[in-house]
Amino acid sequence: MFTVPRLCALFAVLALSSLPMLAQDVGEEEPEVTVVVTADRIEGPQSESIATATVITGEEMRRQGAETVADALKLVPGVAIKQNGQFGALAVPAIRGTSGNQTLVLVDGMRVSNSSFMGGADLSKFPVEEIERVEIIRGPASSLYGSEAIGGVINVITRRPEGSGGSSMIGYGSKGRRTRNLSLYGALPQMAWQLTSSLPEYDGTRPNSDFSATNLAGRLDFPAVAGWRMTLRAEHYRDDLGLPGADTGNTGFADLDDRQEWDRNEYDLSASRELGGGELAWRAYLVRQVLDNLSPGTDWMTGNPAVFRSLVTGKTKVGEMTYSGRYGAHRALIGLEYRAESYENAETQDGAATSSQDQDVTTRALFAQDRWRLTPATDLVLGLRFDDHSVAGSRLAPRVGVNTAVRPDLNLRASYGEGFRSPALVEMYYNAMGFTGNPNLRPEVSQQYEVGLNWQGARSSVDLALFRNSVYNEIQWAGITFNNVARTRHRGVELAWTRKLAGKTALSATYSYLDSANRDSGARLLRLPHNQATLTLSTQFREYGCALTGRWGDERLDIVGFDPVTFAAITGTLPARTVFDLSVTRTVGAVQPYLTVRNLLDKAYQELAGYPAEGRSLEVGVRSAWK
Repeated sequence: MFTVPRLCALFAVLALSSLPMLAQDVGEEEPEVTVVVTADRIEGPQSESIATATVITGEEMRRQGAETVADALKLVPGVAIKQNGQFGALAVPAIRGTSGNQTLVLVDGMRVSNSSFMGGADLSKFPVEEIERVEIIRGPASSLYGSEAIGGVINVITRRPEGSGGSSMIGYGSKGRRTRNLSLYGALPQMAWQLTSSLPEYDGTRPNSDFSATNLAGRLDFPAVAGWRMTLRAEHYRDDLGLPGADTGNTGFADLDDRQEWDRNEYDLSASRELGGGELAWRAYLVRQVLDNLSPGTDWMTGNPAVFRSLVTGKTKVGEMTYSGRYGAHRALIGLEYRAESYENAETQDGAATSSQDQDVTTRALFAQDRWRLTPATDLVLGLRFDDHSVAGSRLAPRVGVNTAVRPDLNLRASYGEGFRSPALVEMYYNAMGFTGNPNLRPEVSQQYEVGLNWQGARSSVDLALFRNSVYNEIQWAGITFNNVARTRHRGVELAWTRKLAGKTALSATYSYLDSANRDSGARLLRLPHNQATLTLSTQFREYGCALTGRWGDERLDIVGFDPVTFAAITGTLPARTVFDLSVTRTVGAVQPYLTVRNLLDKAYQELAGYPAEGRSLEVGVRSAWK
C-alpha cells in the first residue's frame, strides 16, 4: 500500500531518474525562458522561483479553445475548478485542496477577491481574448500579498499591445453560444491607448441556465513626466445569469426563475520611475462589485407568492507603494499597502426591506523580501509581511526558501511559508432571517513545507513539487453563525512534463495527487479528487494549429441531496470522468478561422453534484488582426 510519503518519494525518484535520459537534448537549441512576475512581485525566471509557478499564455489558452480563465486552469496541476454547471456559471478554484476564498485573484496585480462575498472569486467572469498570460502560484504567498493567499495566487495579466491596430473575434456554437470581441489600440503623440469589448452569450442546456455578459475596458499610457511613467486603466463587467439550482432528483432544488446580475467596475492609476538604482512604484485603485439576486418564491409564514431580493455591494480601495532594486548580492523589495473594504447588503421581500448591513474594515500592511545570492548557483529568499486589520487584529506572515542550480538546466527548491485569511465582511456582519455574523472570528492561518525541482532542457522540461499545508482556525458555517471550527491538512505531489516532438508537435502532461482531510475527524474533504491528470497534444500542419486536450479526475465525495424531513445533507460519490476537447485554428495571416469541439466524446459528468456539465458542443468562428 502506498502512503503519501512513499508516493512522493516514488515520483521524485522517477523524475530525477529521467533527467539523464532527457539530458541528450541539451545543446540542440536554447530552451525558452519563462518569466514569472507574481511569485516575487519582481520579474524573474520561473526556474529560479522558490514557489511552484505555472504560466499560461493567452495564445495557448486560445489555441486550446478556452473561453474563460476557469477553462484554462483546468489543465494546471494542483488546481481543481468547482463549477456550478456550464458556460457562465459560478467557477471558483481550489488550489492544493484549499477553498475558493483561500485563493487570491488579481488582475494586473490588482486585488479582485472581495470579502463581501462568499466562496471566492468567480473565474468564469474573465474571458481570455484580451489576456496576455495567467500566472498561478501554488502555495502560501501572504508574505507578499496578505489575506486570502493561503492556497495560492492567480494573477490575470491583460494584453498591452504596441503601435496602432486592432483585433476582432466572432464565434457561434451549440446551445446558442455566441462570442464577440473587439480591440482597438493606437498611439497619440507620446501616448498609447487601448479599448476592448467582449459580448458572450449562451442559451444553456437546462431551463434557466442562460448567460450573457458585457465587458468593456480601456487603458491610457501617458508620456513620462519628470521620469514618472503613468498608466490609467478602467474596466466594466456586467452579466445576467439564470440560476437553475442543483438537480439531484427528488431532493433537488431546481429553480426556473431565480436570476442573478453581477456588476464589476475597476479604476486603476499606477506610476513608476527609476530612483537610486532601483524602481519606485505606486498605485491607487478602486474595485466595486455588486451581486443582485432575485428569487421569486413563497412566503413560508403565509404561503403566498413572494419575491425575495438580495443586493450585496462590496468595495475595495487600495493604495500601495513599492521600491525594488539590486544591491550587491541582494535583490530587495519593500512595500506599503493601505486597503479599505466596505460591505453593504440590502434584503427585501416584495420591495419591503427585511434587513440591511453596512460595515467597513481597513488593513494597513508593511512587507519586505530579500533575494540573497549566497553563491553563484544558490539564492536564499527571506520575506515577511505585517498586516494590521481594524477588527481581526495584527498578523505576521513569514516566508523562507532556497533555490539552487545543481547544474545549468536543473534547479532544486525548498521553502516554508505561512498564509492567512482575515475574516470576510460577510462572515462577520451578515444578519438576516435569523442568521447572524460573528465579529469575533479569528484569521485563518496556514503553514506549508514544500520541496521541488525544475529541469529545463532544450526540448523537454520537468517540474515536480511535494508539499504539506496545514490550515488552522478555518471559518465554517455552524448552525446560525460562523465560527473557527475546523483544522484541515493538505498534502500531495504535482508533476508537469513537456516534450517537443518532431517538427512543430509538442506533448505535455500533468499529474496531481492530493490528500485533503479534516485534522480532527480524519474525514476526507468534499469535492476534491485524490488524483487528476491532463494530456495535451499540439501540432502545426502548414498554416493550421491543432490541440487535443484530455482531462481525467478520479471519484470524489460530494453532497448529492438532502433528507426531505430533516434537511440533513446526504453525501455520495461522483464517479471518475475523462473529458477531451479539440481545437483547430489557423495560426498565420490576418484572418484566422477556428473550430472547437468541447467534450469530444459527449461524456456525461458533473464538476459539482446536481450541476451537469455541457455535453458535446461545437463552436466555429474567426479571429482577425490588423496594424
